[in-house]
Amino acid sequence: MRRAFQTSLLIAFFALLSACATLPPPPKTISVTEARLAQMIASQFPFNSEMLEVLDVVVSTPRISLDPTNNRINTSLDINVAVNNLLWLFTDKQYKGALDMSYGLRFEPRDATVRLTDVRVHRLDIDGAPSAMRRPIERLAAPLAQKLLKDYVLYKVRPEDLQAAQGWGYKPGTFRVEPTGLSLTLDPVERR
Repeated sequence: MRRAFQTSLLIAFFALLSACATLPPPPKTISVTEARLAQMIASQFPFNSEMLEVLDVVVSTPRISLDPTNNRINTSLDINVAVNNLLWLFTDKQYKGALDMSYGLRFEPRDATVRLTDVRVHRLDIDGAPSAMRRPIERLAAPLAQKLLKDYVLYKVRPEDLQAAQGWGYKPGTFRVEPTGLSLTLDPVERR
């Protein structure tokens, strides 16, 4: 009887061990600090664009702040607008301004990238520009910024971050804008 009990206990132990071997790994988190995030965004600037073949626009000096409550990133940028048309030959041809915007983040599984989504321009000011010039700039610039930055790649998840052991891998789960940076949860997924 004692031998049968020990055998049953041993079989139960091995069954438990084999069940543990097929359990998924725990979720893991990739963290990007606010300083690293600011560095990644700053590396994309200055950004130059031409509007209607009349204005040269240079966007530079991004400054970010994190909005954990709304799960968004706020970014303020400096703008330089220069007139490149003979019509404005006798006016001050350079104007400075500021752009404030915010955006959320999404994951693109095709190329394992983190991209901007829901870009919103909150403020656009061009200091000293004549009102005849300021109105068209402000009317065109906000939709142009939203269009140019939609799906903009911010971060690429490394292939090794998506790997796990024993037939398991990871897929991106939730993004969170935290007070100190960005966190991306990777959830385990069984590979077939």
